[in-house]
Amino acid sequence: MARRASVAALCAAVVLNAGIVPVSANYTTDFYHEGVGTNYGQAKWKDNSIVKEGVNFSDVTVGEMMQAIEAFDFEAFAKDNSDLPWLDALLVNEGVIPDDVNDEVSANTLFSRGSALYMKTQDNTKLGFVGTVHYADTLNKDTMYNITLSTGDLAEQKNVRKNYPSHENQTYTSGGLEINQRKFISSYNSAVTLLQLKNPTASDITLTMKVKSPFVSAAEGDELVGYRVAAPLMIGKAGQKVVEAMSYVDVHLSGNGMSPSGNELVKEITVPAGGSVDQKVVMGWLADEIPGSKLHYESFKAADSNDTAFSAQVREYNEWWAENIPYIDVPDENVKKVLYYRWWCNRFNLLDANIPGNDWQFPMNMEGVLGYNNGITVSVPWAMQDLKWLRDPSYLYGTWLAQGEYSENKNYKNNPGRPNIWTWDMMQNTSQVGWDAYKIYGGGQEILKKFADFSATDVTGTLEHFKGTNPNLVYYNHGPITGNDGDTVSMHWNGSGNYARLDGSSTTYANAVATAKMYEQLGDTAGAAKMNTVAQNIKNSILNEMWYDKADFDGDGVADTNGTGSFLHKKSCRRYRCIQPLAG
Repeated sequence: MARRASVAALCAAVVLNAGIVPVSANYTTDFYHEGVGTNYGQAKWKDNSIVKEGVNFSDVTVGEMMQAIEAFDFEAFAKDNSDLPWLDALLVNEGVIPDDVNDEVSANTLFSRGSALYMKTQDNTKLGFVGTVHYADTLNKDTMYNITLSTGDLAEQKNVRKNYPSHENQTYTSGGLEINQRKFISSYNSAVTLLQLKNPTASDITLTMKVKSPFVSAAEGDELVGYRVAAPLMIGKAGQKVVEAMSYVDVHLSGNGMSPSGNELVKEITVPAGGSVDQKVVMGWLADEIPGSKLHYESFKAADSNDTAFSAQVREYNEWWAENIPYIDVPDENVKKVLYYRWWCNRFNLLDANIPGNDWQFPMNMEGVLGYNNGITVSVPWAMQDLKWLRDPSYLYGTWLAQGEYSENKNYKNNPGRPNIWTWDMMQNTSQVGWDAYKIYGGGQEILKKFADFSATDVTGTLEHFKGTNPNLVYYNHGPITGNDGDTVSMHWNGSGNYARLDGSSTTYANAVATAKMYEQLGDTAGAAKMNTVAQNIKNSILNEMWYDKADFDGDGVADTNGTGSFLHKKSCRRYRCIQPLAG
């Protein structure tokens, strides 16, 4: 994926986690809820296929394991490109996903995606890339490009559909033809469809193939092109002043042997009796800020066969695993599979669009690219907990740098690139997690100074933004600010108003301590002293104002805690300092 020059410069001295995406892999449990208090025992997994690595763990070190698996896989793949690499084989989703019996468009996510380009939804009843298209964010189109055949209705054999992390493989029939479709979006944003048209009949079949897209409008040579396509569109609340787009890309569409005719690519094909014909269609999204996008498009367009293009994609996609993720081995193979699926979720939720400006300029984690699709403050440290184990620091550092830059010397903000999603400020411990990551990656004084300054203004900004009676505590009374949406029990007060919060005050304390450590590492004794003072003030206030040092919290003569005290919010009710009952 593309790397932003400024990140590369900042990270030059340096020799990732988890947005939630609503897609499913083929593992389910036999589970029936029999009521509260039921002991279900150990979960039993159903239809969870396990694929072994093919490499003996005892033969290599942990650090060498992913590279050893890659070498083993690629040797086999070079001999037979249906013998896919381990993580493709392990994480494949076969057929219709278990919780989507109706095979709805919204649930059929293509696992393959580019650094910026992906399908939010896809319609498997059509060939090509049909469904909601995103380039970082919405393009307000329900088709990237559609391939039609004059042979009539198209029917997919859903039971043999295979959605791999690197590509999807599908089988269709139409007018006597058997059609195999392999499709993928490359890391540099080329959407490639590889078709094999097979004729099992005793007579030749002649047909017309057409390719149409809403993103191209003019013919140039053997291509259809669309210049300065807004990518992505900016969307915001009514009345907001927003630019039309964050960036612009040029879209090129081509197919081997195909020619422009009006706003379509067209080709007449004869499939001989008992034979087959291969056809390739490529759409490249060429962005000046991603030089590799042009190279990828030209490479896939020029590929001398479908297998050549397919092999290039599978190899490149799987090389990323070996270069980045650690090998994880646990006794339960089902749990192990979930852990690698989690790595795929992390990767699927990475945006590396290099978009100019202060929105999505760095490689960064997005919370739920199929849902919220934004750099949401509360989930950033959750993602960073995973990202810090990737060998490439760009993903974690990019996520942290983005948070700092668009927060403009205040507490960490949600990414302004999607202003209609989760725009309020929230609790987080980003600087604490970031400091832990820096102790793994390093990077030098320049980048650490940026992180320390971002962190310091976040701490003071949080105390200012969420201020209340005590300037050293965080106050609020809105459930989602914690990241737990409306499920935070302690938010259910009778009445209204802000209250000092243990959770927000604690994460701010953790960030202050981490910031002090950064300044100490930099040799900035004044900065460290300031942050240590802030941390100590928060700690003292928590202990003095939020600790109830008796066992009988509500004064009814019955102990409410197991020990002598508890961190419970003190609120006056009647003559006691006690927790307010939940609202009815």
